[in-house]
Amino acid sequence: MKDQRGSVTVISLAMLLFLMVVAVAWLPMMTMEKTAAASDYREQQAWNAAEAGYKRAVAALSNKNNDWRWLTPEEYIRDSDSANFAHLSIDGNKVDQDEIWYAVSIMGNNADIVSGYIPEEDVVYQITAVGSCQGVRKVIRKTYVLGDDDSSGGGDSGGEETLELPGLVQAGGTVTITNNQAGELNGDLYGSGFFDSSGNQFSSGHTQGTYPNTLKTHIPESVFQKENYQNLQDIPNDYVLKSLKNYFWDLSETYSDWFALNARNAGGMVIFVDNSSKSEINTNGISGPSTGLPETIIFTNPVVINGKISGNVRMFFASDFTLGNFGDSDGLIMFMSNGEMKIKAAIKNGFLSSDKNIIIANQAFYGQAQVKGNFETKGTIHYSDAVLKAPGFTVPKGMN
Repeated sequence: MKDQRGSVTVISLAMLLFLMVVAVAWLPMMTMEKTAAASDYREQQAWNAAEAGYKRAVAALSNKNNDWRWLTPEEYIRDSDSANFAHLSIDGNKVDQDEIWYAVSIMGNNADIVSGYIPEEDVVYQITAVGSCQGVRKVIRKTYVLGDDDSSGGGDSGGEETLELPGLVQAGGTVTITNNQAGELNGDLYGSGFFDSSGNQFSSGHTQGTYPNTLKTHIPESVFQKENYQNLQDIPNDYVLKSLKNYFWDLSETYSDWFALNARNAGGMVIFVDNSSKSEINTNGISGPSTGLPETIIFTNPVVINGKISGNVRMFFASDFTLGNFGDSDGLIMFMSNGEMKIKAAIKNGFLSSDKNIIIANQAFYGQAQVKGNFETKGTIHYSDAVLKAPGFTVPKGMN
């Protein structure tokens, strides 16, 4: 009997030890789940706060209010200087910056609007709303015109957000520099490996290894769906675009090459392109605004563009994109593609994003690049964050 009692005690102790081991094993997982849930909560609350700020701005513009003391200058929002934000809670009251809050900037005619200003019908307003929850921040940046349906120039119904990236190149794969620039870089490189023209690995103060965060390179499919763009006008025969208008461009109806697309007065607007019947465009130039918000051009199929691109221009590509060597591109240029990207012309201030690979020919590139796959350049590359810091050069919300 005593032996039986002793056996029960041993079994009980063994079971207790097993349960303790299981509990200890589960503890880190429970902690991770709790941390993830808390992070999701903060992100969602930050989005909610940003949306509250954006909706307040739209309502104030629509009602033609003239009291704008609650706004924050664009330069403070762009520089993320929280000490200068007019922190407001979701209900519009003052709030401590460690709580849930939003701050809003509204620019019209490339200048911050101030108290006493009365909104006008023919002005494109850029609204930037920052939402914050316990240090997590989200940004909504869209344009708005009085009387429209809240869709001016924004395109994707999911909205847009600012993108902040360190350094010159962020690659999910390798970074290859096939010239002698490996020791003369002025911006950090992130990748799984760094190689020269001989296939040898190199390292420098700018090779930082794998990018520490998740790269978001895939553009949501909604960006390439025509029904998400309101009030599209057929592109005019002279290719001179007017302000406050979004356009639809069917390339099957473009009968001649070497035209010039003039979008200098169409800042903040969209050109939605159906190029299913034409994979190559030869142009005398595509010109965006020289200052202020960029013109956005969306291509739904693979395309080669031969011609100089100047001014402030964003281009989103559903598939592969090639920029031909028909003149250096200047201004502020953003190219984002869900396919492979080949750049054969020099770019003075650019941002490149590919969900596959990026290849730059023997040309100079100044800017930043992110790529899901491999990055390769035969030219010189130089760091500049001018594009991502400029108003209106946001990316579609929901990229992954």
